[in-house]
Order: sequence, then structure tokens, then C-alpha cells
Amino acid sequence: MNSELLKDRKKLMTLMKNSDPFFEEFGGLDDKAFSQGAISKKHKELTMVSISIVQKCEECIIYHLGECLNHNATREEILDAVKIGMMSSGSTSYPYGRLAFSFLHDNKIL
Repeated sequence: MNSELLKDRKKLMTLMKNSDPFFEEFGGLDDKAFSQGAISKKHKELTMVSISIVQKCEECIIYHLGECLNHNATREEILDAVKIGMMSSGSTSYPYGRLAFSFLHDNKIL
């Protein structure tokens, strides 16, 4: 599921950017906001894991967990980010916590 979701995401993002300049511009703002700055890229991605769980966005959870791994976030850092998201959202976030754990298990982090 994880690789299929991310493959579709990339393909659809390209389609959106090629269809209307708005999506290219919005993507540029996204790239700028999430680039290395006063807050490291790794810490921005950890923050987005928490926010993605609160927002209940499955695609976002998978994407940002992958980015955490790409930026050398530790197992403990990632688990803290998952816990923060779940505590901020309450018991309704358990399915999204399980999704995060499934990703981490599939990627041999757990």
C-alpha cells in the first residue's frame, strides 16, 4: 500500500502542476516552507507526522514518515511524533497511529 500510494501521489502531483499554474506555484511555496532553514528539514518532517495524524490524512502520514526516514530521524524521534499527534487528537487517532506503526514495521523500524 505504501509504495502504491506514493507512486500515485507523484503522478497526480505532476498532472496537477501541468494542468494549472496555481498548483505549480502552491507546490513552490510548499517546497520553500519545508526546505532546510532555522528549523531542520528532519524536525519539520517530524512535526508534519504529528500534524498529519491530527488531520487524519493517510497519504500525508505515509509521505512524512518516509521523509523522516530520508532525513535520518531516529526510531525514538518518530515514535514521539506519532505519540504527540495521537495525544493531540484523542482516541479517534488510533487508526492513524496504527497506520504509522504499519509503515514503520514494513520499513523495519519496529
